[in-house]
Amino acid sequence: MAASRTRIVVALDLLEYSEIVLEHALDQAVRHDGPDLHFLAVVKRGAHEVEDVKKRLAALVLPALEGMPTTDWHAQLHVREGNVPEEIANLAAEVRAHLLVIGRFGLHHPRRGIGATAGRVVELAGCPTLVVGLADQSADAQAQCPACVEIRAQSEGERLFCAAHVSDRMRLSTIITPGSTTAGGGLMW
Repeated sequence: MAASRTRIVVALDLLEYSEIVLEHALDQAVRHDGPDLHFLAVVKRGAHEVEDVKKRLAALVLPALEGMPTTDWHAQLHVREGNVPEEIANLAAEVRAHLLVIGRFGLHHPRRGIGATAGRVVELAGCPTLVVGLADQSADAQAQCPACVEIRAQSEGERLFCAAHVSDRMRLSTIITPGSTTAGGGLMW
């Protein structure tokens, strides 16, 4: 009996960051022998751009596959019409995907919540879903204390915070390592 192929669905919106999503999907694919890849773009029902989207999907995916060890890979391109999250989840269910890869950038839909499509896909998908996004580079992102970072590195994660931050944060953290027990004595590795 032939070994089961790892089936990966890659949802691409063909916008600015699609190459990043594709790169993450191919990174997952190379970890498996002979993956079965399904690259998907979804257009709204009744859109007259299906043929254009097929060409754009092929122009994105095919060159990326050229440099991959694809001798035993299966790849299919899909363009579907309909509700984007539903069509992505439907394809993943139809092929019994082991993994679904989708982007969450939220820059193209300012009136909707960031990552609204990805969030809905995660709700609908019946398989593990890798949501690819950019690191938070906003001004609101809290910078890490350099002393805390140094303490973590020096202690190999045994200590999380410097003296200035240990009192307010340690009460929120419990570190359990092999051989330790919880306060109630319930965990022993």
